[in-house]
Amino acid sequence: MALDVKVKIDLIKPVGRVGFGIPLILEENATTAKSYTECKDLSEVVAAGFAATTKTYKAASLLFMQDNAPEKIAVCADTGAAVAWLSNVDNTSKDWRQLMVVNNGESEAVDNAALVAAVEALDNKMYFASLDTDDNTSITVSDIERSVLFYVDATEQYPVPAAALVGATAGLDAGSFTYKNMILKGIVPQSLTDTQIDAIHAKGGITFVTKAGDNVTTEGKVAGGEYIDIVDSKDYIIFNLEYQTQKLLNSSDKIPYDNSGIALLESVAVSVMKDAYNMGMIATNDDGTPGYTVSYAPREQTSEDDRVIRKYIGGSFSFKLAGAIHNVEITGEIMI
Repeated sequence: MALDVKVKIDLIKPVGRVGFGIPLILEENATTAKSYTECKDLSEVVAAGFAATTKTYKAASLLFMQDNAPEKIAVCADTGAAVAWLSNVDNTSKDWRQLMVVNNGESEAVDNAALVAAVEALDNKMYFASLDTDDNTSITVSDIERSVLFYVDATEQYPVPAAALVGATAGLDAGSFTYKNMILKGIVPQSLTDTQIDAIHAKGGITFVTKAGDNVTTEGKVAGGEYIDIVDSKDYIIFNLEYQTQKLLNSSDKIPYDNSGIALLESVAVSVMKDAYNMGMIATNDDGTPGYTVSYAPREQTSEDDRVIRKYIGGSFSFKLAGAIHNVEITGEIMI
């Protein structure tokens, strides 16, 4: 029977999550430069100039296969060194946040020490380095807050193991999770003793092993020892407070320098704090209230000099980090 209705069923692919920032896979020492391109799937990675045989494509594949993968990633290739690419403000002003680097040069070795130093000087950026478990490269980790050293042996199929960690976390809300015990797909858990794991931790790194039948990360710290989720939380709050306040200034004919105008500025900070609390960054007080305060001084507490130059410096906020439980000790007793 001829019908006037046709039904077509397509296989639905998982939709990525927005998360905080865009992961960037940067190929250095490339034969041909390829412009910064944001991609929502592997077909767009190919369209950007990276064939399925390239390390960039393989890293993107590992990234997209993770649960809660980000909505989009970015890819780019430069004929020079990644450190030089990072020195260009046009490159660092783009929306990427989590950087991974592959080297297409003769040695194919990434200069992780130099990249750690370069990213540390950038605001709101992170570097995720892939190192083999036996890599003894000397990397200065003192005061390093923006680099994660992921010690997992690379394979031909997945030459950038850190892409798994980035893929599993970049799509999640900042501060809503901890990077320790994160289940990852695609990469092989390392066969390491507790002593070997402790040695990796001691030099600022984390690795990937099997615990209670699950393949998970061993720790959730940046190279300098701070917890990665705390860095995420600080960056998120700073970025959003700056961004939302600027949007208020942009969308207003003017913000009057009186208590009504100051209240508008304060409302932005309160909104950002509420969002951060709802995302799990901020702790709850004993009485059940959110653990943050916002205080914007009224006009009468500002100086005449600041009012003359139209500068307001009376805004402040504070909050208690929620943190996370990473280790548990339980005491029991047997009664006869």
